[in-house]
Amino acid sequence: AERQWEKVTVDEATRMRLNGESAQCMAHMKAMKKAGGVSLREADGADTSKDQDWPLDESCFAKCADMYCLITTGLWLVPKVLIFVIPMLLLELPAFVLLRSYVATLKPGTDKVRRSGRFWMSFVLASLLFFPAGILAIVSLMVDYLFYWLFGITFCIFTSRYCAVWRSMKALNPYRNGPWIILHLPDIYVALTGQTARQGIFEIAWSLSNMLLFIPWFKYYVTVNPWLQNLDHRFVSQITTSMSDIAPAEHCASILQEIISRAKHHPGRARKVDLWSFVPHYPSPPPGRRYALGLQQGVRYTSPLIQFLLIVHTTHANSSDGNSTEQHVASNSCQLPIYRVILWYNNPYHFLTAWVEASISTGGPSQPEKVDGVEHPMWGVSSASPLAAGRASLTGLGVIDSFFDYWLPVLVHELRYSHHRMAGKSHQEALQIANDMYQEVHSKDGISRPIADKVGLDQYHGDSAYDDYGLPKQVTV
Repeated sequence: AERQWEKVTVDEATRMRLNGESAQCMAHMKAMKKAGGVSLREADGADTSKDQDWPLDESCFAKCADMYCLITTGLWLVPKVLIFVIPMLLLELPAFVLLRSYVATLKPGTDKVRRSGRFWMSFVLASLLFFPAGILAIVSLMVDYLFYWLFGITFCIFTSRYCAVWRSMKALNPYRNGPWIILHLPDIYVALTGQTARQGIFEIAWSLSNMLLFIPWFKYYVTVNPWLQNLDHRFVSQITTSMSDIAPAEHCASILQEIISRAKHHPGRARKVDLWSFVPHYPSPPPGRRYALGLQQGVRYTSPLIQFLLIVHTTHANSSDGNSTEQHVASNSCQLPIYRVILWYNNPYHFLTAWVEASISTGGPSQPEKVDGVEHPMWGVSSASPLAAGRASLTGLGVIDSFFDYWLPVLVHELRYSHHRMAGKSHQEALQIANDMYQEVHSKDGISRPIADKVGLDQYHGDSAYDDYGLPKQVTV
């Protein structure tokens, strides 16, 4: 039977406009699917339930390039931070005071920010207040580009890697022409509304400052730098432990959408989400589109000063705007798509360049024990550099693969708790069930298997991601 996301009801140009796609990116992903699904090389196979083999480049050249990258990064970022960070934060605050007052008008449990007259008035006033900070952000970005070219071309000239630079540039081509952020500023305001309702004004203002000042450099210079690195297409995937007890798949997907897309949570969930070190918020698209810009917040829980926002372009699988539900699903282990996130190269405010899906999974041939879990496959541009590709690296797909293995059990706990609360169980009963079924994985490249002998929070003796976040464990009101 034809699946909902495969139904063709509009022409290709209309579908791409509705979904926020580009012809080059779609051609690339369809070629990947035709080759098997893992990469453009048929030899890599069709198993999207495990990571692609990706050995690190331990050569002298790669280590020298990494060292050059770190030294030049320090030479530029240290003086930049001293000059920009305090003015940026102070210039943002008036707009955030207005935004916080707008958030206060939303009732807890509000699913979607209506783009009414009140919304547009608030958006215009906030834009005017943010204008000086916006000018500073543009100046910061332009100077980042200047030093990116200066340091990058210098390295290329002294190493004579012209052909390698050309090949790396080609790897980035599918992700160059995404929807421009400047044309979607109302989406950013909606997403900031939801994030402020989750974390509060000062935390989000600090995270936004760090995004504007640091993320472009980490994206273009450190993570996917064709002048220093040999770039290619890499696949990694994370799948949660099974959630077959949260059935059917559509119900599990709807709970996940509520957690991630709801504009303003009730206080209990808002307090828990605020403790997470990764908070994705993908607001529902406005009428006439199936995609919208959203925001992810990342926090290093051991160092609260290290936190930042990231802008993403998200297509919502449950949207039927424009009389279309069609969208390309690249994963071969997808049971039901939920979100499709494209991290465009022309989006300077996310450090990755990738096509990402979030779906209910079959578990695939390699992890059938994870059937009905949430899968998070990622097809991205990456080097094999130890600095930007390993599980303990500074940035890149490897460290993100490791992080999601760490964070996803916490998300599963909240999904399971919410499911049982919706089913009519008390807070105590729902929390006890979620605690008893908590399970982490052996995080590693390839396949991260569930820890079979540790099921239940009490089995971790305080050494779990859930405990790291300080989330509530006691079965009390």
